Amino acid sequence: MLALRRRRIVRALREACAKRGRSAWIVGGALRDAAMGRPPGEIREIDAAVDGDPEPIARDLENAGLGRAVFLSKDRPGPRVYRVAAAGTELDLAALHGDGGGPPASVTIAEDLARRDFTVNALALPVAGGPLVDPFGGAADLRRRALRGVRERNFHEDPLRGLRAARLIATRRLIPDARLLAWSRAAAPALSGVAAERVSAELAKMLAAPRVQPALAWARRAGLLSGALGAAVSGPAAARLAGSAGKLDAAGVRRLAPERRRRLRLAWIAGRLRLGDGGARRWLAGRRWGRREAEEVAALVGLARRAAASPTGDDAWRWVLDAGPLAADAARLAAIETPRATGAARRLAALARRPRRSLDVTGRDVMEWTDLPPGPRVGSLLQALAVAAAAGHVASRRQAKQWLLAAVGAT
Repeated sequence: MLALRRRRIVRALREACAKRGRSAWIVGGALRDAAMGRPPGEIREIDAAVDGDPEPIARDLENAGLGRAVFLSKDRPGPRVYRVAAAGTELDLAALHGDGGGPPASVTIAEDLARRDFTVNALALPVAGGPLVDPFGGAADLRRRALRGVRERNFHEDPLRGLRAARLIATRRLIPDARLLAWSRAAAPALSGVAAERVSAELAKMLAAPRVQPALAWARRAGLLSGALGAAVSGPAAARLAGSAGKLDAAGVRRLAPERRRRLRLAWIAGRLRLGDGGARRWLAGRRWGRREAEEVAALVGLARRAAASPTGDDAWRWVLDAGPLAADAARLAAIETPRATGAARRLAALARRPRRSLDVTGRDVMEWTDLPPGPRVGSLLQALAVAAAAGHVASRRQAKQWLLAAVGAT
């Protein structure tokens, strides 16, 4: 933990506070992760609490060349937050925040920590030096890998904290206690009222973790799945969703990059919710996921459904071309969703890895060779020609011209 004080941006924070006669503490996740053995250089997000308005300190850091100070206008409880980014590190500055609603300068660090979510996050390290502030035993809980809440009222003030607990179960493999489950369950009905962006941010981190099944199982027990997914999930459906999620922790999935793990798991969830590819796209758009990821998830849903039908011949090549760089993950998803399709999924994945012939044939070529006018028919013929070339039916421009003339003549 102490090594965090040596980070450039933290040293600058210490100097800015000293000049203004202010105090600041590193708080929250950065201390937690450092205590769990994460190298300080890998910690890219640091939260700090300051006594009083954080804006002047943020402007001092900006004027010192440490990055632009940005006010974070997020829909979340608590004080105003300013972010300063420097050399790959984001420093978020927030005023001390207590229960009484009084001015930040009158709030103590202990009162601020009492409003936080978990004991392992209710830690504070003075940037000017001094011992760790740990009023709730968070350091001892970290040694035991225990996840405990600070106070039940904090979960009702921000129902997202239950989902954050599930995220820490997945990403930090912490072990929640029974009281945390009860508090999260009591606050769960209000999760549907939390801004979709905040919910999706927590869910994204959880689904990108190497192992997600324990977190999903705990979230089901806490009644969080409907609020987390933004879709009605009945008791039996929630049990099926969480109970079969162990397939998402298979070795092949854990080896994927975090972004691919998340995308695959989102597609699996969409499939379990019977959304279809169009429904998956609308679902994720409504939950404020990025457009590109929503499109890729929707594509995976459709490709997995087609792979489960065991396409062969030209249909298999058409699947490969439609899948493009998503082929491996689409085949993996098909095998997870439909075990009987495992053989077909493996064949499609192997087919996608084979070298394929491509032809330098354009829409202009198609129109010149066939006398067709511009329109969707030209695009359809190009797609069909790409399948024929991949399957080995066409190997040159001359053959492509003959193939196109025959295709147009047949219609």
